[in-house]
Amino acid sequence: MRRPHRVPLSWQVLAMIEDLRELTGHRQHLFPCMGSPKKAMPENGVNQALRRLGYGIHEMTPHGFRAMAAPLLNETDRWNPDAIERQLTHQEASSVR
Repeated sequence: MRRPHRVPLSWQVLAMIEDLRELTGHRQHLFPCMGSPKKAMPENGVNQALRRLGYGIHEMTPHGFRAMAAPLLNETDRWNPDAIERQLTHQEASSVR
């Protein structure tokens, strides 16, 4: 949507990030560009990773993860549906739920 998206992270996620930093080094970017580690992963990086894992363009896309997340999280009945929508950056006026 080309606007800032800030998501508060739980202490568990912050601990995982610290563990990841121990493995990858304390670089500026948590997910660096493979060819230029001083740069961030390019926008198309997740698409490229999916293709390397063997997923075709009609099998899985980065947005596919988001599309799966909302119904799966809502079906668990463990989280507030509005919180799920905010995490996925869905607009309040959106009919997607």
